[in-house]
Amino acid sequence: MTALLYTLIGMGTVFAVLIFISICIWLLGKAFAPKKPAVQVAAAVAEPEEPEGIRPEVVAAIMAAIHQQLKDEEGVPEEGYIVRNVRRATWRHTS
Repeated sequence: MTALLYTLIGMGTVFAVLIFISICIWLLGKAFAPKKPAVQVAAAVAEPEEPEGIRPEVVAAIMAAIHQQLKDEEGVPEEGYIVRNVRRATWRHTS
């Protein structure tokens, strides 16, 4: 009975210290996190970057193809993906 009590006290102490350390690390992360001005964040959200050299119709066709491919897969929400960059591939034909 004494061994069980010592085991529970020891394990409880270890878990309490681990929880305390994780809370301290979380608080330090919040305290020293870099802060962005709200103006820059709003400007970045308001103006999406348009890829250079590729027409918007081509980008829309690529998005439609990706949507069609992923809509039947499990675990992928309909609006759970974003295409951030579309650029031309540099293929070298050696035929």
